[in-house]
Amino acid sequence: MRKILMVLILLGLVAIALPMTAAALGLDVEAKAGAGIGLGTTDNSDITGVARLAANGGVNIDLYLLSLGPADLGISVGTEYSYLTFHSVESNLPAPFPPIPGLEQTVDSTYRYLDFPISVVCKVPVNEAVRLTFRAGAFLGYFLGGSADLSYNSVLVPSQTSTLDSSNTIRSEYGLHFTAGADIALGGGLSLAPALQFDMGLTDTSVNSVQPVASKDTFWSLTAVVGIKYKVL
Repeated sequence: MRKILMVLILLGLVAIALPMTAAALGLDVEAKAGAGIGLGTTDNSDITGVARLAANGGVNIDLYLLSLGPADLGISVGTEYSYLTFHSVESNLPAPFPPIPGLEQTVDSTYRYLDFPISVVCKVPVNEAVRLTFRAGAFLGYFLGGSADLSYNSVLVPSQTSTLDSSNTIRSEYGLHFTAGADIALGGGLSLAPALQFDMGLTDTSVNSVQPVASKDTFWSLTAVVGIKYKVL
């Protein structure tokens, strides 16, 4: 059902965007990739974490529809692959863990998502060769898979590797999507487009039904990306 809903949303966006191109001020297509840091948020006070690698890459389409002074405004849609890694330590473990004083669980996990951002985009010229570009909006994400390596500070509890799937991870998520960067003209309609990208997940990603204590866990990432942009219109 969720897959069907995402497909319908994307088809709706395409159906809306295509007629707009007739009156568009500009249309840019960008392929980009980059890396940075990712971290999570949780309301479980027994869990602490540190930043780890986050990477993403994908394609954006920016459709500019109106001018406001020197700035061009429009909508941006895209498809992105997101790779997130996390490191966390949990203390005061609940049952069924044995009552071992000071027992801690360390988790190193990876998550892979297919994200669909949609944003308002603004482009402001600095000079003939450089334009600043900003996006603010939201994204829909679909969980593709991942894994978690669990280890403990006691030889009485063995380490293990778990597969992350629909039994323990929510398949779909949504969140906020922001970018800020520059378009540096290369000639021939091409531009180099370095930018910072921030994605803040708002969805509880964990299936808590099998846990003694439910918690809300979300993800965020800050990445530096570099794109190659082509001006179609």
